[in-house]
Amino acid sequence: MRVNKLSKESKKFYERELRQYWKNKNKLTNLLTKKEKRLKFDSMNSRTIIYLQERINYIDDVINQLNSFEKEVFYMIFKQNYSWLYCKTEKNIDKNTYYNILNKSIYLLAEEFGEI
Repeated sequence: MRVNKLSKESKKFYERELRQYWKNKNKLTNLLTKKEKRLKFDSMNSRTIIYLQERINYIDDVINQLNSFEKEVFYMIFKQNYSWLYCKTEKNIDKNTYYNILNKSIYLLAEEFGEI
């Protein structure tokens, strides 16, 4: 199994990154739209765009590594913010599956960031 362990702080950081994925994608789209409208583009927005694009690419890579069922649960966890109890009662996904996919996603993202 996985030998490398993440600290609680790291797990929280990566979980937050995964939950903010869609918000970051929208923010990036808005920044790029503003860039096209302006001729002069300041360095702060350039750094923000690079920062957001890097994180979005990392999470895209994580999503691509999941199988179709895991992707479905991934979207429930991180996009729709469903709890494991909701997934169990409404979607018939047990607690172990929910947390395995949550932890797998966090672990894969930590690999993308180079922490593992």
